Amino acid sequence: MRVERPEPVRDLDWSPDKASELATSVGDIWAEWLEALPELPVARHARSDEVRAAVGIEIPASGMGLADLDGHLRDVVFKHSMYPGHPGFLAYVSGSGTVPGAAADLLASAINQNSGGWRLSPAASEIEEHLVQWFARKFGMPAGSTGFIATGGAMANLVGVQLARLKKAGWDVREEGVRGGPQLRLYVSTETHVTVDRAAEVAGIGRAGVVHIPVDHDLRMDMAGLRQAIEADIENGMRPIGVVGTAGTTGTGSIDPLAAIADICDEFDLWFHVDAAYGGAAALTEELSPQFLGIERADSLGFDPHKWLYTPIAGACVIVRDPEVLGEAFGLQASYVLEGEEHTGWGRDMAFLSPNFTRQFSAFKIWVSLLAHGWDAFERRIVHDVELTKYLQSLVEEHPELELVSPQRLSIATFRYVPTDLPISDDRESYLDDLNEKIMYDLEFQGKVYPSNAVVNGTFAIRSCIVNFRTEAEQMETLVQETVRFGRERHAQTS
Repeated sequence: MRVERPEPVRDLDWSPDKASELATSVGDIWAEWLEALPELPVARHARSDEVRAAVGIEIPASGMGLADLDGHLRDVVFKHSMYPGHPGFLAYVSGSGTVPGAAADLLASAINQNSGGWRLSPAASEIEEHLVQWFARKFGMPAGSTGFIATGGAMANLVGVQLARLKKAGWDVREEGVRGGPQLRLYVSTETHVTVDRAAEVAGIGRAGVVHIPVDHDLRMDMAGLRQAIEADIENGMRPIGVVGTAGTTGTGSIDPLAAIADICDEFDLWFHVDAAYGGAAALTEELSPQFLGIERADSLGFDPHKWLYTPIAGACVIVRDPEVLGEAFGLQASYVLEGEEHTGWGRDMAFLSPNFTRQFSAFKIWVSLLAHGWDAFERRIVHDVELTKYLQSLVEEHPELELVSPQRLSIATFRYVPTDLPISDDRESYLDDLNEKIMYDLEFQGKVYPSNAVVNGTFAIRSCIVNFRTEAEQMETLVQETVRFGRERHAQTS
């Protein structure tokens, strides 16, 4: 039966002029937001049902006009969002987002290449590999070290655990799974990020396979405890496979003794993965790198440019010293994908060297940010963030109603409000924990500065973490002043 030739359907195929009109509208919103940002609240005290009612509009059968779409976008941006790029955002480890990186994201999305396949993304694939190898050299890792850009530190840790399982289990884990031998054991500190535990669950090692090593007085993994745990597991017939060292813990910025961990890994033939999601950027600077001695000995390393290199979310860097290990871990045979390098001259397909088949061009926002600003500007700003944190620590130490909970490390400081008239009693610490939690929420709801919290040796602390190129000394002063003001108000209500 003959089928009539279909007529074109062009509904989704916007003209260049219409695309440019929308892009101009978005660009105008962006520019207005950048100008207004210092005066906007960091966040608004809004309930989820209120936000849902405001932004969850019905999807129309026919498309919105550009004027209506512009109005909706403005409402989302200016009325119902919070702003990690605000100078007062001091919470978690979430970068501010570079301007060149945002522009690169638009362009990457417009071209819409799939960097899982080289033939689908020639420039994207080559830029990504070149960028990762540049980072590897900056970390001091040997020639040939390579990797890829992933979604974040959680994925980087999952890859590190997967590689440890693959290379150190002692049997073909990809074929037989973890049932092919004894219980695998992975060693982390009690300060290691929880995504490592989750990675062990996903990899089939399970929580029973993760050993949490105590930390010393500086909140760094205790080396005597690590050695004892490994030796005990070997004696009990278990299979140690790797150690995760942290280069900048999320709570306090502590750096594990990486060189000593590397020595133990060499001695026991264990995989050495470094979680440098936060501190990795500091390790790339000349001034701060001595604190990270031993990071260059990692078998695998993850760090997040979208944290302390300030680039837009999401883009984390996974680096491995052995370029063959990624193919061993993630290589597959697919009849519908012919690599054909001997016939084509194509490069490597990252779909067979990383967990994801479909991959966006996440490297571009990092690459363009580095090209636009130059490395020296990043290095100066990272060091400046540390100096600002030292300034915050000095303000806390000078104030009679504030108390450091842990010393400043990298760009993180933790402290708490302690009323001068608070007597010594059995419930003193419980009262202070509750008081400072309320102060933290007061600060976040007010909108001038937005800290988060840490729990350090059982003590609740207000936590400042600067991974924001817009933050300056003014925000450190505001944080101290407002903490004291809210502390006095809250304490007076209970007195």
